[in-house]
Amino acid sequence: MAHSSGGTVKKRSLAALVSAVACGLALTGCVSTTSPGGGSTKTSSITVALPTEPSDTDPIMTRSIGSWNIYYALYDGLTRITASGKIEPGLATSWTHNKDSTVWDFDIRKDVTFQNGDPLKASDIVYTYQKILDSPKSTNRVAIAMVQSVTEVKPGVVEFVLKSPFSAWLNQVATIGIVPQSVYEKDGSDFENHPVGTGPYSFVSWKHGVSYQLTRNDKYWGTKPSIKDVTISFVGDTNARLTGVQSGTLDIAPISADQITSLSGSSQAKAVSEPSNQVMQIGINTTAGVLANQDVRQAISLAIDRDSLIKNLLGGKGVANGELVAKGVQGFVPDFPAPEYDPDRAKQLLSQAGYKGEEITFDFASTGGDPMSPDLAQAVQGYLQKVGLKVRLIGQQQTSLSLKIANHQITGLYLQGWAPSSMDGDVVVSQLLAGGPEDYPHDPKMTQLYTQQQSAAADARAAVFEQIWTQNAQEAYHLPLYTGHYSYAVNSSLTWTPAADGIYRLTDISSK
Repeated sequence: MAHSSGGTVKKRSLAALVSAVACGLALTGCVSTTSPGGGSTKTSSITVALPTEPSDTDPIMTRSIGSWNIYYALYDGLTRITASGKIEPGLATSWTHNKDSTVWDFDIRKDVTFQNGDPLKASDIVYTYQKILDSPKSTNRVAIAMVQSVTEVKPGVVEFVLKSPFSAWLNQVATIGIVPQSVYEKDGSDFENHPVGTGPYSFVSWKHGVSYQLTRNDKYWGTKPSIKDVTISFVGDTNARLTGVQSGTLDIAPISADQITSLSGSSQAKAVSEPSNQVMQIGINTTAGVLANQDVRQAISLAIDRDSLIKNLLGGKGVANGELVAKGVQGFVPDFPAPEYDPDRAKQLLSQAGYKGEEITFDFASTGGDPMSPDLAQAVQGYLQKVGLKVRLIGQQQTSLSLKIANHQITGLYLQGWAPSSMDGDVVVSQLLAGGPEDYPHDPKMTQLYTQQQSAAADARAAVFEQIWTQNAQEAYHLPLYTGHYSYAVNSSLTWTPAADGIYRLTDISSK
């Protein structure tokens, strides 16, 4: 994004119900309509799968990956993050900010209506943000905690005054779905059961534990979706998602890298893979026993053959990474070197550190997380054992691991994937290296660099991020492993390119 040197910058500008009927837990997939002459027309309804059901879909109260798959269909933000990670206008057609990025003014798009027909007003935007800030239980609150005030400074212009400079604000506002004040005030905690937004799809029904149904909003202000009706089906089992697309009961479903070959030669389904925004990394409690020694941490990094992991676990669909964000995420530094594989040097460092076989725990998600996590954890354990490290694996449900991480209860190493939905490295640095729950070393230099990148102009942020990744590599606070691909089984009749953040943009799906 371009920034002027003068300080103020301006930017340009999921039915009718699905004809598929649930039978037990099975859902019929693609349905084609028939023309009056008897010919088949384009697909009118599809079923896409999510691995987990969101616990809540209220955009005021909940911020989660699962929820965003629904938010991006029902709601709009002031800006929009495209499938490739670019920022585009959303409910705001343009914006300006002052020199230090503490004051942001957004020009609100005219003639936008909510799905119930009510016009969008600037006051709805002010209300949405203020309601989040006033809701202590909102998990969205932390995302906009830097807001000091939000007001309509003149007709159709909403101004945010931030407590400190924040150059990633355009990415952040893209993740906040706007709600109508009149409806939310009336419905309160029941809003999620009949939500109203300005997005490309309208709510139809939510069958808890089974599916979420949406239909096209034909009065949408933007580009109308190609697919009329969408069912989001909650399918936790990886194999069930694959066979669902193969049998036609599902149309799009996330699969693991090792399932791609299963679709070879299929006429019903195809495999689609795109580089992701996720970096698999090993987090370290740098205060725990031998892990407080930098040489031990460096030895762990040197002991791991990242290229072999990519080849053997991911079928080659990935790239070794030396930084904690992926290509396409703001903060990614091209050509930053990935850590070397040097087991001999690792053994030397362990000897130099005086390592005497002390046990190191290694937490990972055995279920409910990345399907490759169990295999990856075992492979890493094998590499570490080869250089003489004693590592004990601790598998658990992803929810339990997430709570353990959030509560700062890691006793050694842990396996975690970071995929910032804001497509900006700010949140990654904040959580892992600058005071967040995964920041064990509390390095003041990192805190200083984090603050520096927040206030830096776009063209200067890259240099600060390079300093952050260099400092992390030298100290081995967090060990990046690789950036993989998001892989899906897709009905062969559909055209769709997955988003870098792994979140469905239903408007990007069309039939051939």
